[in-house]
Amino acid sequence: MSKKRMITKSVIFLLILAFILKIFSSLSIAMGYNANPLYNYSSYSIFQEPDNSIDVLSIGDSNVYSSIFPLVWWEQQGFTGYTWGQPSQRIPETYEYLKKIYKHQKPSIVLIDGNNLFRDKTDIDNLDSITKAKLATIFPVISFHKNLNPHRLKNIFGNRYSVMKGYYYRKASHRVHKKKHRMKFTRKCWQINKLSASTFSKCIHYCKSQGSIPVLISVPNYNGWNYQKHNALQEIADKNGINFVDLNLELKKQINWKKDSVDGGDHLNINGAKKTSAYLGEYLKKEYGLPDRRGTTNYKQWDNDVEEWEKLMLLDKHRKVGL
Repeated sequence: MSKKRMITKSVIFLLILAFILKIFSSLSIAMGYNANPLYNYSSYSIFQEPDNSIDVLSIGDSNVYSSIFPLVWWEQQGFTGYTWGQPSQRIPETYEYLKKIYKHQKPSIVLIDGNNLFRDKTDIDNLDSITKAKLATIFPVISFHKNLNPHRLKNIFGNRYSVMKGYYYRKASHRVHKKKHRMKFTRKCWQINKLSASTFSKCIHYCKSQGSIPVLISVPNYNGWNYQKHNALQEIADKNGINFVDLNLELKKQINWKKDSVDGGDHLNINGAKKTSAYLGEYLKKEYGLPDRRGTTNYKQWDNDVEEWEKLMLLDKHRKVGL
């Protein structure tokens, strides 16, 4: 076989592979929605919101979409928000997602969860995550392949709009059984990989370049958090000249780990999420003076979303076990 023919076959093969990956990428996103609006927390639903209508963007891993419910902000303070979260999200993914989101939204505040700074512990781990994050911008199926489940096929025909604004509603309660002094004061500092820290700084600089104020946060997590991690995030926040809000400390007395977790200390349920969201709403309003948009014509849909949420809750009220 001639060299020219081999090259031609290789190019054709790569083109076919790219075409297949594009198809499965579209399917993986579509199957990530949920036909039941109460459980449609797809991050991609942010692109159904009117452009430049989101005041506060929250971004991070599953802890974020389990902890921050933007409708609470609308009801209590009158500003808008959206929660973008993916399971086990890495900091390079956060950076790529930010670039995608900013094509449609220009949030005043970006809350970046620091938990994903601790996932990639080595340079190799980071380089692997950076590569995957880059490739996933072209072929999202790399990140969302778990959505390709036959049971999720019905979601393709569901509503893309998210009343939940990216929040994952769960009402089940599983108490923490193992007690530990996780937030006992120490001066020791958890080590963050330098590549992770560098990518985080890129996220901060990018948000600032778009006119947003980035804020580092840590949402309540009993099993995965400690004071050493708090010290590490405080240090990296100081280096980048941004505020850090550790809700594990701020809500130490408010979060009831016997009732406010859905899975025994990893993620919050709706009770815990309301407490977290309420605290953040008050903090953001006081610290940054976000506008109260309630009663304005352009934001009428948010009132409708609150009404829809209340209806969904009434329908869900008689369920014996929450998800």
